[in-house]
Amino acid sequence: MRIWAARIIAAGFATVALLAGTPDSACAQTDTALAHPTDPVLIAAAKAEGAVSFYGSSSVLALKSDADKFQATYGIPVTYTALTSGPLTARVDQEIAAGTMQPDVIISADYAAMDKWAAAGLFAKLPDVDYPKRSPYNALVQIVYQALFFNTAAVSGADVPKTWNDVLNPRFRGKIVLGSPRIAPGYSTLYYALWKDPRYGRPFFEKLAAAGARVVQSTVLVAQSVASGEAVLGFTGLPYDVVNLKRQAPDAPIDYRYLDIITAAPSLISINARAKHPKAAELFARWMMSPAGQVAHNGDGRASSVLGDLPGTLKSADVKKVLNIDTTEVAKGYKDLIAMFDAVFK
Repeated sequence: MRIWAARIIAAGFATVALLAGTPDSACAQTDTALAHPTDPVLIAAAKAEGAVSFYGSSSVLALKSDADKFQATYGIPVTYTALTSGPLTARVDQEIAAGTMQPDVIISADYAAMDKWAAAGLFAKLPDVDYPKRSPYNALVQIVYQALFFNTAAVSGADVPKTWNDVLNPRFRGKIVLGSPRIAPGYSTLYYALWKDPRYGRPFFEKLAAAGARVVQSTVLVAQSVASGEAVLGFTGLPYDVVNLKRQAPDAPIDYRYLDIITAAPSLISINARAKHPKAAELFARWMMSPAGQVAHNGDGRASSVLGDLPGTLKSADVKKVLNIDTTEVAKGYKDLIAMFDAVFK
């Protein structure tokens, strides 16, 4: 049974299949300054295979960064397909039923599915490298902590909530937006934690509904609604949505805060046991577990890394406030959580 420090997750809605391009020289120079696999025998074997492919449920920016920078480092073409974790799981299950899993590598936030596929013998053992938060068949390559978004033009200073109960202040009535738990199981870890916490529970969600909280079907819409002033508060808040929005509009009046319950959702990497390009898949997995791969995936303010505060990665939340949640429990309770949400937010 896997225990992760939990409170967040995310994914976009686009489904895309792309061929990686080559990043500019500045990016390539930054990558080579970070530790990455240099085994000449493995690299030669991977290059001889000529390609590597992966499915991923992280943000499209993270996946494109992975593909671009891996290709720039090793000269191996990369194709990737970006899906949210639910559709990714459905596609892989369909491929398994048809007799074959297509990608060489999978990066997914659906930890229950990743465990299921590993138990079924569908994953090869990961490279034997010293890396925290890993099992023989999958490794945690991204941590996204869940927070509260707030509109800085409408609420600031002491008025910014410090606990989740604070969002029920009457001043926020009709000004709260929630991302639907249907976005993904991992995205719903915070909701599950609040639902099961005796300080909150179902009454907390009933009060949110009574206060006119609106449910949207995209993580990006949560951030956009808060930044536009359509809402004052929003959650589950994925910090990189704020980072991305501010990159496009530096003056956007939005920020995030971790409150009294913090959850984190992991994204895991695994190798297809029948990968068409096994050596390239091994090299890609080794690289993803190196500082260079971790910066490629989590840099530019996208997420935190299990290797610590690497350049451009987000700092971890206060570990004293991070709730340890058995993620298999969340997966088992996911249907009940959705049913509760549907009943409360009619």
